[in-house]
Amino acid sequence: MTSRSQLVLAVCVGLVIGTAAGYAWVQMERDSLRAAFSASLTPIQETNSLYKFVRPLLAYRTPEATKYGELVDLKAALEQDVANVNQSPGVSRIAFYFRDLNTARWVGINQDDTYHPASLLKVPLMIAYFKEAESASSILTESAVYHTFTNLPPFEAPSELVVGKSYTIKELLDSMIIDSDNGATFTLLDYINPEILSATYSALGIPEPGDGSTDYQISARTYGLFFRILYNATYLSPASSEKALELLSKVDFIGGLRAGVPKDMVMAQKYGEHVLSDGKTSTGVELSDCGVVYYPGHPYLLCVMTSAKDETTASTAISTISKTTYDVIEKKYPVQK
Repeated sequence: MTSRSQLVLAVCVGLVIGTAAGYAWVQMERDSLRAAFSASLTPIQETNSLYKFVRPLLAYRTPEATKYGELVDLKAALEQDVANVNQSPGVSRIAFYFRDLNTARWVGINQDDTYHPASLLKVPLMIAYFKEAESASSILTESAVYHTFTNLPPFEAPSELVVGKSYTIKELLDSMIIDSDNGATFTLLDYINPEILSATYSALGIPEPGDGSTDYQISARTYGLFFRILYNATYLSPASSEKALELLSKVDFIGGLRAGVPKDMVMAQKYGEHVLSDGKTSTGVELSDCGVVYYPGHPYLLCVMTSAKDETTASTAISTISKTTYDVIEKKYPVQK
């Protein structure tokens, strides 16, 4: 063999060995990250389970994705959005929580800051009714007399329900979720078995609002658990979870999260608005919007909470976060057309 051939062979062998070593290093790094990720998983199991032999698993708490080199681009883009919002007049606070529902990877900013949930609490009330219906299906066809609520939030249209008229529980649930009807909500609250509603919160280890619901606050990450147990059907049956999310997909609100994604994108969401006051006059609003965006192949949960001078400013801030999130996901996982 000539010296030239020996040199070429040596180079080729070196490249093979180097490539193999590089691949092995990358694989070891990936294995190490997977092990670290798995070791930091914390199960969330029903804390009020009445079962004797099982303890249902509801969800897992996982570490933020950026710790493992994932979704860094999304975190950076959203940090820029938050910085821009904070520099502009009108928004005093903002928080968000994003979670890829396929991989359980998540990112957030101020995700543990708390806000007044307002109409967001209609979701656990709905879940409680569907839970009761699993053992007593007649509950949804039972009737209750509708009574209204006088303080109408700016986003809520006048109710089509008639005070003093009886409606089935299913009709009231539809109105409460789709139209965010407060009268339907208070009628349902009066009719619900309080133990079943309490169980919906305690199963997840979330404090119950109780009678002091006007002072009650919750974070974006914690509230997201209600949507996660629906999406994964880990608290309600798959059939009941499907009904709940289908109802949430009909929510009549075109601002917030909805304004940040294409019109034909399926989304199951709920918004809530709380009016801030100094005791005499309104000083601003807290507007929150949370839901599942059914992006093809990579559905995700997004929950954004804000405090702003008015609902329009807050809704615009939420839409900005929603659009940035969608754009990054679309770039990362382009849909084949």
